Amino acid sequence: MNKMKLKKTLKVLMIIYTIAPFVVWGGVNIDLKVLFDHSPNMFWIHLPSTAQIDEINEMVIEVWDEFERISTSYKGQINFNLISYNLTDYQTISASSVVSNIPTSYTFAKVNFGVERLSFSISTQGIHYILATNTLTGKTFWSNPILVDYNPIKLIWGDVHSHSIFCDGGGLPRELYNYARYIALLDFCSVTSHGEFLHLNGGFNALEQATNRANDPGKFITSQGVEWTSGTAPHVPLIGWGHFTSIFSGTKLAHLSSSIQKNPSELWSELDRFTSEFGCRAIALPHHTVSEKYIQDWPVCFDYSQYVRLGEVFSVHGSSLVNPYSEWNVTGEIDQPSYQIQGSSINEALMMGLRLGLVANGDSHDGFPGHSLSHTRAFIGHQYPPTYILSRVSHLYPSGLTGAFVSDITRDNIFDALYDRRVLANSDFGRPYVTFKINDVEVGEDDSTVFVANSTSLRELKLFIAQDGTPPAAYLQAAQPWNGNPNWNAKVQIFKNGYLWKEELINAPVTQLFFYDNETIVGASYNNCIEKEGEFYINEKSHTPVNPSSLNTNGVDYYFIRILCSRGRVTAIGPLWVESLT
Repeated sequence: MNKMKLKKTLKVLMIIYTIAPFVVWGGVNIDLKVLFDHSPNMFWIHLPSTAQIDEINEMVIEVWDEFERISTSYKGQINFNLISYNLTDYQTISASSVVSNIPTSYTFAKVNFGVERLSFSISTQGIHYILATNTLTGKTFWSNPILVDYNPIKLIWGDVHSHSIFCDGGGLPRELYNYARYIALLDFCSVTSHGEFLHLNGGFNALEQATNRANDPGKFITSQGVEWTSGTAPHVPLIGWGHFTSIFSGTKLAHLSSSIQKNPSELWSELDRFTSEFGCRAIALPHHTVSEKYIQDWPVCFDYSQYVRLGEVFSVHGSSLVNPYSEWNVTGEIDQPSYQIQGSSINEALMMGLRLGLVANGDSHDGFPGHSLSHTRAFIGHQYPPTYILSRVSHLYPSGLTGAFVSDITRDNIFDALYDRRVLANSDFGRPYVTFKINDVEVGEDDSTVFVANSTSLRELKLFIAQDGTPPAAYLQAAQPWNGNPNWNAKVQIFKNGYLWKEELINAPVTQLFFYDNETIVGASYNNCIEKEGEFYINEKSHTPVNPSSLNTNGVDYYFIRILCSRGRVTAIGPLWVESLT
């Protein structure tokens, strides 16, 4: 009898042990609304950011459900309208004065699969928005702005930091590139799997081949890229110097891994060797620099400005632009330290003397570069493509995008724009049009440096902003339709030498602002070093001794812009450095 009871007990335990993992998995990953409700919620109207007068372009209309996924069930008519602003005083242009060829309406059928591409052209100079009205609900959706002018420099959009199933992400590289091109509608992209995983089954070669196959000059550019991950990847030294995503200008992919290059010195040496052997260039991009597990050890970058040209200020991790404990922190960061760690943010690195342009990317692990879903309820595990770790659950911010100003859509031009810092950063899938100049020198021009006659010479700061009309996404917040017209209320902030200098409220889609500064140019410095065992470090997490007196901008002022839009969208551009000739 006891044996029979024991057998029954063992059977019950076996059933429990068999079912329990599925129950636990299902509790986290099964969301019936996400599984079965793909009802249309909003339209995403995508236009190129720039166009020549009379140029024929493509407008893309995507129907999204409430989790920002394509909804294929919409069947109805869309009516189109055009709102335009002139390039002199940025006031609206009367409809009768605008010459354009846009469709008046379009009817969706199921064969459209939730996406439609329509041709259009505009013959009138200005900033334009196309509006699409859903005749079933009466809701109207605005596009991103398009600048129509004579031979404008192209503003294109991309994401050069994403992860596939070759490491801890989801989806094969070719699937990620297809999504980036045809769904996220990017102009350029890089799948940058962690090199520490790519030793298996020829991962480096497979990623290199997939990237080259997806490249389509003039239409969609893919760049070779890989992430070097210290401190947190498998089989690597526990010392953390930070993570660097390396992007290359050519067709070859360097085999970078912290299990091969054990420290940053070996990483820089390998970049030297690789770029010399293959005649290409490289950028090493620090990111999520304020996250406690990945605190960036900035001094390892000090002598390598040929590689460390940019800082990733927005991603699915949040924002590293300012310190999480700064009074100016508005975005936050996942894995935020429980106490303030000085010297971790990109703003503080600028104060130390590094020259970093501001970019945004995805760092997405859900297989959706350019438009991640991990900030919505659709982060769950039954979403395709599959991932094998909790990489979706922990990424609670939308992926960001980098805007690049280029003459043409080629690998060389895009790499040049990144290298020269002719870029801007946006915290979600939005595509605003923003430029920033000081004394008519634009970001990315002349090494982003403005020379003035003396230390009190007048500096004119000129900022042009055309906001994106699409509803924003933010921390744990999927995009939702506006209640009427877009909310154009935004706060424009100018940071100077590491501190908030000026701010101004705006409430129009298109705005031009001027600010003037003739305060003495004094530069910035970082003054929060700590002493350990007789040597100085930028913070308690750093492994690299420094000379505190060297942590400054050498008397050069710097300015960057941050624009806080409604519902959590944030745009950043800069910096520009101002140097006195006497």
